[in-house]
Parts: sequence; C-alpha cells; structure tokens
Amino acid sequence: MILGELLRRQARWETFGNKTALIFEERRWTYTELNAFVNRIANALRTEGVAKGERVAVLGRNSDVYVALYFALAKLGAILVPVNFWYREEEIRYTLDQSGSRWLIVETRDAPGKLPTAVEDARMSLSRPLRLIWYTGRETAESGAPGDSRVCRSPRETEPSATSLASLLAGASFAEPGVDVHETDPHIILYTSGTTGFPKGATFSHRAHFLHAVAWALQTGQASDDVGIVVYPLFHTGGPDCVILPHFLVGGTVVVQNGADPVKMLQAIEQHRLTNVFCVPTVWRWLLAELAKDQYDVSSVRRCLGSSDTLPVDLLSGILECFAADVWVTYGLTEAGCILTYLRLTQSDHSKIHTVGKPHPLVELRIVDAAMRDLGPNQVGEIVARGPTLMDGYWNMPEQTGEAMAGGWLHTGDLGQFDADGYVSIAGRLKDMIVSGGEKIYPLEVEKLLRQHPKIRDVALIGVPDREWGQAVLAVVVPEVGATLSAEEVIEFVRPRLAGYKKPRYVEFVDALPVTTSTGKVQKALLREHFATKYRER
Repeated sequence: MILGELLRRQARWETFGNKTALIFEERRWTYTELNAFVNRIANALRTEGVAKGERVAVLGRNSDVYVALYFALAKLGAILVPVNFWYREEEIRYTLDQSGSRWLIVETRDAPGKLPTAVEDARMSLSRPLRLIWYTGRETAESGAPGDSRVCRSPRETEPSATSLASLLAGASFAEPGVDVHETDPHIILYTSGTTGFPKGATFSHRAHFLHAVAWALQTGQASDDVGIVVYPLFHTGGPDCVILPHFLVGGTVVVQNGADPVKMLQAIEQHRLTNVFCVPTVWRWLLAELAKDQYDVSSVRRCLGSSDTLPVDLLSGILECFAADVWVTYGLTEAGCILTYLRLTQSDHSKIHTVGKPHPLVELRIVDAAMRDLGPNQVGEIVARGPTLMDGYWNMPEQTGEAMAGGWLHTGDLGQFDADGYVSIAGRLKDMIVSGGEKIYPLEVEKLLRQHPKIRDVALIGVPDREWGQAVLAVVVPEVGATLSAEEVIEFVRPRLAGYKKPRYVEFVDALPVTTSTGKVQKALLREHFATKYRER
C-alpha cells in the first residue's frame, strides 16, 4: 500500500473519518480534515510542477503542516528529502545536491517569508536552479485567501526568491490527486548521521515503511484508542516510522510537539491521556527528573518505548518504577527502516532486561563472523539483517550500497550475540571494537559496568594508539555533579570485575560526551580523533 492511500482510507466515514488523527498546539484534525488538507497541498504542488519521482526537500520544525507535507508528497509519488534543521550551509547544500532536489520547502515560523541565511547560502552555491516554497507552520485547511499571495525576494536578486505555501493553496482542489503511485516506488530519502564523511541517503519504498508500521503495531499491540506523542524531529525516522504511521494504521491519534520539553510532555500526557510515549534516553531522564519534582497523572500511559543500546538498566528500572506501564526496548538503525528487534518488559518480568529482544516477524537476523558464518549462542559477531522493511539502497551510491548490502544482507556494523533463548544483546559497534594485544574488547560491556559506579554519570570507552599493544583502552568519564573521582578509582572499579585486559589503561574526565542531536548516541569517532594525537605521542 502507498502511504497516501493509508490516510485516504482512514478518512472514510465508515472507518475513522470523524476521529481525531492529529493534534498540534491548539489545532485538532480529524482524519477527514487532515486528508482534505493533504489533498489541497498535493494539488497545489502538482500545479507548480512537482511530479512523480521528483525529489522535494523539506526543512522545518515539528508541526501539523510538516505531517501534511509528508503525506501530500506521498500522494504525488514525489520523493521526500527531510533536511535536518540543525544543518549548516554546507550540510544543506550537500543534501540538496546529492539528492538532486529541485524543490525546497522551508519553514519560516519566526519571520514569515524570511529565508534562513544558511538556506540562502546553500541555494546560491548550487549549480542548478532551486525552487523555494516557504510556510509558517500555521497554515490551515482554509489557507489561501488573497492576502496570503505573497512572495519574498532575496536581497541578492531582483526576481522572487520563494513563494508562500498559503498562496499556492488558493484555489487548490480538495480532491484526491489521482497520481498512479506503486508501493515499490521510492518514497523518502533519509540521510544518515554521517559519523564518517558526508551522510548517505537511505532510500525507502512506500511498501517498506508501510510494512514497518504493520510490524510495530503488531509487536506492541496498538489499537484505535491509542494516543501517541511525537517529540522526535520529523526529519528523523523515529517520528514518522515509530509513531505517526503505526498510529494512523490502526486509527489512533498522534500529538505532535515541537521539541522535547519534559513539562509540556507530561502536561500532554494529562491533557490528552496519552497511552504511548516513545523518546530517546536523554528525554526519558528529563521526564523522570520532572516527575521527581512535581506530580502529574501518568496513569493513562500503557507503553513506554525507547531505543536500544543507549538505554541503560538503571534508566529502564526508573521508568518501570514511575510508570504503571510496560516498557518496550527496541533496536534498529535508519537503513533497517528503523526497528529490527523488540523487547517487552512488564512490571512482573524483567528477566531479559539486558537484551534488546527478538527480531520482529518480517525480518531475519543473523550473528556472523567476518566470513559470514553463523555464530552460536553467546558468541559475539556482526548483526546482519534482511527483510521487506529495509532500505532499497543509498541514493546514487552504488558502491556504498553494495558494501552495506553485501550478499543480500544489511550489514549493520553493530556487534551482538544471541542468548540461549534467541534474545539479542548489543556488544557495541564493529568499528568501536578495541583490539589490544590481539584480545577483542567490546566497549559496551565495560561501559555498562562503569555506569554502576556511584560517582560516574556517563562514560565512553575508546581505543587509542599504543606502541606495544596496538591499542590501549581509554575511558572518557563524565563524573556526577560535585563528585571527586580519580583515574585510579575508575580503573580499580573494573579490575576485580572483568578480565584484566578489559580494564581501562587511561582515564580522561570531561564535562559531557559528544552526542548526535537526534538520537543521543555518543560520537566516538570525535573522541578518537580528539585523543588520538595525545596518546600517539606517548
């Protein structure tokens, strides 16, 4: 099924037409109203020349208009290229250039019609024309009055630089666009975080993301009375693929918030009786801290959901204590369509809390060695996957696609192992594995132990150059606020608990670890680069 068709079907009166589909700030949209708004946007863009197969970049904060653009482009068969709103000029230019986008739809909420400097700079450096459309994030189904017919001009040129979405909506039809879109057609290009070099554009079909939504809904048991919240940036796979599409699939309701403010999130839980909360570990910690300071009614929450290897046991235990709900731990990556495994923790059963669960029914997972031979239980190897929810490949990068999908399997670059019951646990990133004197050290094992130290708030283990051993173990430690901690204390905490070669040889103290803004994952490549010279000279 194509994703635009999903919304059309739910908008029928005999399904969920009069039910609330989306809430943003003070605005509520039924499925029928949202579908009509989506159709107006799609028809307006089609009149302007957006056609099937066109790459259309969208740069904006979370809003109901962004959600409508997502489905409008799907109905047109155009390929959505979400642009990270934290990107600078060079990153924006690269995304537009690499994807071949001829259109950029950009939000100008704070200054209507005034294009961000980074967008202007990126546009001027492109070798081909770029059509710009701006929106405020406040457009409604009634937008398009004559007073909305505005264009803005760049100070660098005399021709109009961008057209307002509101002006394009004037006269646009509410009818279905009627474009012949197939489920195998590309739907979206999601650019990876780019920890090494520039990002790669993972390309997905309508079918892949529809089936991912089916798997999510089946695994977590979602139903039409569920109400979820999106705080993930909508340029990220987590928001559309793990909240919006699964809820819309079953006729549920989605609350969209622009940013992860713990007070506003807890107020939304109370006001809208949220049943599903999905967010990154950092946000979960903010929520628990706020709940410790003030009282909120969170009794409606049935499922607390979070991502994988970055959810430590103490945080999971805290969530289970504060919410009378099941906790779902997931593991995945952008190229997988998002989620590969699910683990359900209940108030009475925490037995597999150190794992990330089992693969969902639509994917096949293996743990393999370098020769792609299957490894047995409790043997660490690379996690590889295949199934219909995975990406088709990287946009216009055949060589990188071949490497990532070698042998028909997605090579995740993650290290893991099965236990005797078939549950997966994550051992770290393949590229993060440390080899010291021929011994393999998996950072996550040591990091989990060190996080149990009462004076350690966070830690990352990396390998640094060592003349004798090839690599030595360096622990980069964030102490608890006000704590006095020495390198010797850190090393001695590990010594009696793990094999000697796994203990840190060096310890560095920092105020914070560098993390990716959207997922909260530690950027170990930056740490290795930062400390490599210092230890290479020893």
